[in-house]
Amino acid sequence: MINGTAAIVDKKVITIQDAYIFRSLNRIKAGVQPVISEEEGNELKKTVQKLILEGMVLAEMKNIQKEIGVQSEVNSWLKDGSNKRKSILEVMKRFGQTEAELAQRMTRTLSADKFVELKIQTVTPVITGDEILKYYKRNEAQFRGRSFDNLKPNIIVLLKKQAVQKSLEEWVKSLKDKYTVTLLLEK
Repeated sequence: MINGTAAIVDKKVITIQDAYIFRSLNRIKAGVQPVISEEEGNELKKTVQKLILEGMVLAEMKNIQKEIGVQSEVNSWLKDGSNKRKSILEVMKRFGQTEAELAQRMTRTLSADKFVELKIQTVTPVITGDEILKYYKRNEAQFRGRSFDNLKPNIIVLLKKQAVQKSLEEWVKSLKDKYTVTLLLEK
């Protein structure tokens, strides 16, 4: 593996190795095998873009002085005998990382993930009955005669999801405007 700079977020360098480690830790978190899977092309770009987002989220957390405690979760990953421990040792060996370096990487990832979860909670709207009815009437033809009462829970979920997605896209755009991001991978 050739290591190089993949991106820069607010003067912090993201390397290709960072992307591989990030992806490996996410595979461990999800329970996916093989843990180490070298990516290239579009898959590598997607991982680097996730790291860019994480970098912007961490910069925002620092800017607003928000800390999120994830140490107990990191410790459970590193605990002797844990299912994840063997995979973490494999990543340490493959990428020449110490346990402390991987713990720091896990802390960054888990903190950013939890901050995004909190953001989602703050932007999740309450959907009114009028909004639900309006959506139902606008799209009644595609519901093929299914009743409003039958579809109401699904419409609520859909409208909330759309509103959250729009709010998150606006938030990410504001982060991109606020923090300097340079993607250095070949286009």
